[in-house]
Amino acid sequence: MTNCKIAPNYNPWLRCGKLARMGILSIQSNVASGHVGNAAAVYPLQCLGHDVWPVHTVMLSQHPGHSDWRGHRVPASDLAAVLKGLDDHGVFKDCSAVLTGYLGAADVGDVVVEAWANVRHANPGALICCDPVMGDSGEGLYVPDDLVAFYRHALVPAADVIMPNVFELETLHGGPMETIEAVIAAAQYLISKGPKTVIVTSVPDGGDALGNILVTPTESWIISTPRLALRAKGSGDVLSALWLGHYLRGGQAVAALEIAVATVFAIVEMAVKDQLLELPIVAAGSAGPAGFNAPRRFKAWRVD
Repeated sequence: MTNCKIAPNYNPWLRCGKLARMGILSIQSNVASGHVGNAAAVYPLQCLGHDVWPVHTVMLSQHPGHSDWRGHRVPASDLAAVLKGLDDHGVFKDCSAVLTGYLGAADVGDVVVEAWANVRHANPGALICCDPVMGDSGEGLYVPDDLVAFYRHALVPAADVIMPNVFELETLHGGPMETIEAVIAAAQYLISKGPKTVIVTSVPDGGDALGNILVTPTESWIISTPRLALRAKGSGDVLSALWLGHYLRGGQAVAALEIAVATVFAIVEMAVKDQLLELPIVAAGSAGPAGFNAPRRFKAWRVD
């Protein structure tokens, strides 16, 4: 399998026969109650053994899907100050990857692009993984148009890995995705702009299934799961974090996606069974690292 940046058999988790710390800078929204953004990503990554430095773009009481939420967007200047402090503290040289999620505004995008450049200056091998959180099918777009344009022209070309849901892929590409072939073609279009890997989530695959499609310049793979009636938010945030966490441990993009998909599906099953309004992230992590390392329940198939 063609990977993003790391050779297929390279395991960055081991250096000189010793367990190596993998630092991840996670720039996303955060909620005090529930599990979306950093509140969904940080704990699973820590359970997998990674050091995580969360930087919040938004600070809310709970997800805006709840009508009684309160909070605010973090000003871009404050975000820049926090990132500058981390850089001055020498953190970026130990940063193996950056994970970005909800940004909310184009001026925040400017700050993020600068942070990516600073991380790469301190550690040229750092992986930049961008989840372009802009909206979802059935809900539409929930970010301003200038941020959409910024993703297209600045963030997508500068990232190594892009992880949109199918609605976000349609938004970036500028057209509907009615077939698996159309999704792959749109992902390849994004790859032509700069990224090495695109992972598309929530792709309809028949009436009762959803697909997760991983595309590189030379290969495409799909993992399909049954469609579940999930009410809770944040499954995409968990999937992005788990894929990155497992990829950094093993360097195998498809295997990491198989583990991440199986783990998120198990978490979603718990939420659906108990009719939860939030993902049971803490319950999943009660088993320690094994809680976020589910057996590969769903096999990835190469799409020719």
